This record gives sequence, structure tokens and C-alpha cells, in this order.
Amino acid sequence: MNKTAYDRSGFWHKAVPMINLVLVALCIWGNATTNAGFCRPVVWAAVVQGLSFLNIIVFTRLEHTRLGRVNALMCGISTGVYAYWCLFLGGWIVLMPVPVWFLSLLVWRNAIRPVGKGVRTWYFAGVLMCVLFAAACGVCYHRSCRAYAEGRVPDGNPMTERIAGMHFLYHTRLCIYDGWRPPLHDPAMVLGMRLNGWRDPLGDLDLESRVARYREMYPDRPVVLPCACCLESKRNGYFSDPLWGNDTIGAGTLME
Repeated sequence: MNKTAYDRSGFWHKAVPMINLVLVALCIWGNATTNAGFCRPVVWAAVVQGLSFLNIIVFTRLEHTRLGRVNALMCGISTGVYAYWCLFLGGWIVLMPVPVWFLSLLVWRNAIRPVGKGVRTWYFAGVLMCVLFAAACGVCYHRSCRAYAEGRVPDGNPMTERIAGMHFLYHTRLCIYDGWRPPLHDPAMVLGMRLNGWRDPLGDLDLESRVARYREMYPDRPVVLPCACCLESKRNGYFSDPLWGNDTIGAGTLME
């Protein structure tokens, strides 16, 4: 089989898109029904993840079109997204095959055996964008830690709000247990925290004090959301937790 026939074979143009469509549907269903993975991504993360899902479904169909280079760039960004999946899911072996499968497809078709001129260059440009983004997250997180240490909060750094809301609004790692966990997932915060050695500038505060500090710093923002990150049987425990005091449930399930 020559290269062109191989590139456009039924496996890559028919089987792979269908397999990935099924896997994407299962991922979305699993996260929505069990909330055992990423719970509710913040808005920017939801948009990027949605584009990455679309990309992993259609990328083999776009390789020989006018969108080939844009497709390769998006494949590079998707590689960063699924590499983050592996980082966040950690040692939960049962959850790892899907991102590993996605990564293997993307690397093979864009780096090891690229299917068009310039594909490898555009692909690695997308990967580089992800690396630079992760580095920026680390820098922003470090600056917020300094601002907390120097008493200059709140400031204009969005990472400062994320740190204030850790452990009750934003979760920092995968933790499957019998109870509720913080409902929002922001990969930028998780990356920033990891790149700063899991440093938590408010680590000496108990959860009640953190909630009180957040209310003081961001009085217009809710501390309890209508999207409990737990199994259905435990949702009432989240909404009735005395941690929230008399707070009403905030509007919306995603935050910027």
C-alpha cells in the first residue's frame, strides 16, 4: 500500500473517527454522571476541551484539505490537552487508556508519520503553545503566592481568586471518595500549583476560614454552586453542608 492509499485508508478515515466519537461520548457521559474526573470545567477550559474533542474526531478527515495546517496546529494543542489528562488522572490506571490512545494517534499522524508538507512544523507549534501556556500558569501562580505573602490581595491576577477558592470551589487533584469535592476544574490553577511544588499560600487556614476569607475578598461571588461534584446520592450533603452558612446557591455551573 502506497503512502497516499495508507493515509486515506478505511482505518484512518472511517474507523478512527468512529472509535474516537464513541470514546468522546463515553468520556462526556462518564464525567457528567459520576463527576469522578474533571467535574465542571471553567468556561475557557470547557471551550478548549470541546475543540479538542472535535479535533480528535475529525482530524484524519481534514489532513488532505485546505485546513490541513490549521488541523495540525490544533492537533498540537490537543496533544497538550490529553497530556494534561494523563498528568491529572495520575495513577488511576482504569482511566488512562483513553488519553493515551488519543495521544498515540496525534503523535503518530503528526510527528512520526506526518501526512502532508509542513504538518510536523505546525503540529509542534501547537505543542509549543501549550508549553508556553503552562509556563505562564506557573509564573502567574508564583506571583499570586507572593501577593498573598506580602498582603497585596486581592489584586488583578485571576490566579489569586483561584487560590482563594481552592478546596471548596476549585479542586486541585483527582480524589475519588465517598463525599463531595469542589465542583470546578481550572487546568491553569492545577498546572500553576504543580509547577510551584504544590505550594498553597493559604495552607495554614482550615476550610471554614478559607470560605470566610473568600467571602471577604470576593463578596459578589458565590461559594456554593448548583453543581455538586459527587454521586447523586451525596448531592444533598453538598448543598446542606454547614460550611456554607446561610449562603444561597449561586447562579450558573461554570465560572470564567
